Amino acid sequence: MWPNPVDQGALDWMLSIRGEPLTTVVRAVTTVGNTASMWAIGIAWFLYLLLRRKERAWALYCGLTQLFGLTLMVVLKNIFGRERPPIPPRLVEIASESFPSGHALNSMVVFGTFAVAAFALTGRRWPFVAALLGTVAIGLSRVYLAAHWMLDVLAGWAIGALVVAAGLLVLRLTRGRAVLPDRRAGPPAAAE
Repeated sequence: MWPNPVDQGALDWMLSIRGEPLTTVVRAVTTVGNTASMWAIGIAWFLYLLLRRKERAWALYCGLTQLFGLTLMVVLKNIFGRERPPIPPRLVEIASESFPSGHALNSMVVFGTFAVAAFALTGRRWPFVAALLGTVAIGLSRVYLAAHWMLDVLAGWAIGALVVAAGLLVLRLTRGRAVLPDRRAGPPAAAE
């Protein structure tokens, strides 16, 4: 059953493009997506929203959604227990299970909640593009390093996106539909 043709094909392609200085860059990208980095980024954004912007609801949305995403990732890894790609070609030592990719899931949740909050507070759409580019780079770095199979990463992205949407749904149910700007009114600053 594992690896399947999609997983093996993606890994084979990544192995075919491996080399320096790309491997050094990819290692740096994957470090941004590790749990400690994601927590640091998440806590910094939470504190910024809470203390600087006085946006308690958006701070709680980001913080609680990110906490739920991390918890869900740990639970799913324990349920599925999928093994990682073999060493070699794996370039990183990891003791946890492979499915879903925690880097992909957590980067989608952390960057995704930031993008949603930034859009709600400013009306700007570019944070969605930045979030997508960041999470794609982090997820693909995991396949390049053979830390994950491609389907682990795809599942991480999908589950992460669902967690971001679920968190937003909870916020909208508790605060009302007005939590996101009305596109017809322009950016929030222009609507006031």
